[in-house]
Amino acid sequence: MHQRTPSHSYRIPVTSSPPSLHQPLVVVPTAAGTIPLVPRPRKRHASDDDAYEPLLAHAHAGGAANTADSAAAGWIPTRLGGRQALRKWMLVVLGLGATYVVVSTASSSSSSSASGANDASRGGPSAASWNPVSWWASSATPPLDEPDDWMQPPRVDRTALEKLRLLEIHYGADEGDDDRPPAPPERDRAGAPAAAPGSQATADNAGEQAEARIPPGGGGKTAETDDAPPVVAEIPEFVKPNPLAPPAPDKVATAVLDRRVCGAVNGAPCRFLVPAWLGEQETKAQQHLYQLGLLALALNRTLVLPNVSKSRLGTCYKNPFSFYYSPSSLTDLGIPTISQEDFIDWTLRRETAPTAQVVTMSNAKVDYSLGAVEIDSASDPTLVPSKPTRNLCLRAPRTRLDFAPHSPLSIYPPEGYHRSEAGRLGFGESVITTLRSRKVVSKSSRLSSPPRGPTPAPPDVLAFNYELRFPILSSTVAAAFAHPSIPEAAPFAHFPYADIWTSLGSKLVDRLAPFVAIHWRTETLTPANLAPCGKSLLDKLLELKKQYPSLRNVYLATDYPIESLDPSLGPAPRREGAAATTAAAEEVAHSGTFAKVVTPQHHAALKKFLKDFARRAKGQLRLTTFAKEQGELANEADSVLSPAFVRDLVELTTPLLRSPPRIGTVVDAQADSVPEPVTASEAILSLGQVDSGLYGILDKLVAMRAELFVTGTPGVGSSTVGACAKLSSFTNQLVAAREERMAAGEGLWNTVEHFELAGR
Repeated sequence: MHQRTPSHSYRIPVTSSPPSLHQPLVVVPTAAGTIPLVPRPRKRHASDDDAYEPLLAHAHAGGAANTADSAAAGWIPTRLGGRQALRKWMLVVLGLGATYVVVSTASSSSSSSASGANDASRGGPSAASWNPVSWWASSATPPLDEPDDWMQPPRVDRTALEKLRLLEIHYGADEGDDDRPPAPPERDRAGAPAAAPGSQATADNAGEQAEARIPPGGGGKTAETDDAPPVVAEIPEFVKPNPLAPPAPDKVATAVLDRRVCGAVNGAPCRFLVPAWLGEQETKAQQHLYQLGLLALALNRTLVLPNVSKSRLGTCYKNPFSFYYSPSSLTDLGIPTISQEDFIDWTLRRETAPTAQVVTMSNAKVDYSLGAVEIDSASDPTLVPSKPTRNLCLRAPRTRLDFAPHSPLSIYPPEGYHRSEAGRLGFGESVITTLRSRKVVSKSSRLSSPPRGPTPAPPDVLAFNYELRFPILSSTVAAAFAHPSIPEAAPFAHFPYADIWTSLGSKLVDRLAPFVAIHWRTETLTPANLAPCGKSLLDKLLELKKQYPSLRNVYLATDYPIESLDPSLGPAPRREGAAATTAAAEEVAHSGTFAKVVTPQHHAALKKFLKDFARRAKGQLRLTTFAKEQGELANEADSVLSPAFVRDLVELTTPLLRSPPRIGTVVDAQADSVPEPVTASEAILSLGQVDSGLYGILDKLVAMRAELFVTGTPGVGSSTVGACAKLSSFTNQLVAAREERMAAGEGLWNTVEHFELAGR
């Protein structure tokens, strides 16, 4: 991990009018972006007193027997004026000793001729004449029986190294090694290079001698280097191969692949914008993805369609964009796109690894009241600096994106930018100008370049961590920055869902008609409002029954797990057996965040609503949910579903429900076989297991086509005081779709009606 150090921060000037395409961005350093360095305490150096601590410890280690020595050790420094003075006296003594050794060496050298003959007759120098200088200079070993034997130099037993060398020779480590260094040319006794017999030492001959191989087993070792240990250059890192990993795709020339993928010409590279992480769930995430699509248009980039799962959109999810939506959802709005699968394949096949940069767009920050661009030059370039634990799933080996050349970029809006359309669009224009600015590209580059050298190229890929809540761009603003050949994008429209789910929703609608659909979100309501809102809802349903006598079914879409209070509203047990019954009984959460806010008042209010509904609407209305209809449809799947629909549903869900066999099990022999397909009933009952986000999508598809639609009265703004609902994008999408159907004459009885607290 990279150690976190202060980042460089710059302000974005926010203007109300669109800046010129060629106007440079004014980047102003801000004091708020400066993070003070906290000095790290330095390692404590050994003091003068520390030199004596081992000695004192050694003296105290003897216990009672060393009491006198301990007292003497403390008395000597005291008498000499402290440990500092003792140190000075020791230096003086060592200096005198060194002088004595030098004088003794000079004296022994002057009498070496006289003593040499006597030493030779005795077989060597006497032990009495030995001194430290001659000891280190000679190869003679001092007698082992001397009282100061502990002062002798350490002796290394090299027999183990010799055994290793012999093992190396025995196993032929040198055989077949073409990278061994050339053997030095042989020399004669005089030290000159020895020429081959009958030839001259020409340059060619010298070259042949230099290329001579070291004989196997000898290793080029001489008598002086026989004891040298073998040299280990590096320890190889073993990477366990993944038997399930697909083979690496063949590389394609960069220009050829870019022209094939995005139509790049004249050597221009492909440029992409990746929505790696989107901050809200499926309905609002559609709006955020459209905003990033407009930004991609303004930056002349192609939008990558992120994967989906559990009502979320992002690069870390398992199902493709087409699992939820029509693949042409954004293309139909005039925004060029590419699937995430094709984008990843492009990164793996491209001969030159594409460069990438992480860009974070966060909510307003107190420290940056005017907005800012923060360039973090010290953090890991593959991570979000403010959230280093957030994985964008774009690192190797999944892709070959190279994040190293560019520091992460964070863009903060001014405070209160969202309160007016001019403020939002002004911030959006500043974002475009910032990301097109050569100065920002240069400052965020981690490549070393001369001060007056060319500006580094912008990254091929911008990976966005998108946390904004409000739109900042319009199609008109994006068109002002886009290439002239690109037409203006269409206004935002909710994405059409995949055909398979639209067909399933239509089949449920046909079974329920005529019916009223209710969207009741209880998570954000004031708990005290729940019971009276439930009574108001029941009154509204009975009123609609009087107004439309043919009304029979009530379809309830709510975030409360109402099946836990009334099992009859859950999937009915299947008739095929006990195992199927268990699968059918599995409950799927209606909301990923509901468990955090549920209170006893929620349970009490919903229990009372069910009890009152059974008492007051008995024989008039039938209450149902998607889970209940799901179970009934599964029991009748073979008789009511068309073969074409069953085939498409089975092909889609089988790979997600049939896990591949694990390596090392008894089914290894069938690892390459096609998994056994699921049945139509199993596929319908397992939709929550396939993806829990499908429940919300199917609720919307059913409610869009209901003859009647009812929801709670929202509060004022973001407040839910005195309200039976909160204004939500889920409801807005339903109302917009119903208005279109009403205008098309599809036979709906209303667009929307509301239930509210009594007395309002």
